[in-house]
Amino acid sequence: MASNRVTKAKAPKKKDVPRSATKPGKLASEASREILEERLEFVVTCIKETGIKVDMAAVARHYSISTNAAKLRLRRANDYVAKMVSAREAAQKGDETQSDDEPQEEDEDLEITEDEEA
Repeated sequence: MASNRVTKAKAPKKKDVPRSATKPGKLASEASREILEERLEFVVTCIKETGIKVDMAAVARHYSISTNAAKLRLRRANDYVAKMVSAREAAQKGDETQSDDEPQEEDEDLEITEDEEA
């Protein structure tokens, strides 16, 4: 008669487990950070563009902080989004100007005269 007993399998040792070439945890955290930044920008833009008046007293009660602290947090979020947007625009502008310009040669040889060597 066959045994119904369950046996435990030994877990592989850390050194036996192959490592990936990239760190998926770091890549996932960078991707999730980008997603969170995009969502933060979206929410702040929605608030600004629609002219919604935020009830800061209600927000303060929810987080058990003062109204001024809630206002400051919203201001910091707004400043952070503004900084992200300006950095993205600067990067896009830099990419556009670089592609429009003629490629520069990096291997330019400089002529050195005997007077300059001494």
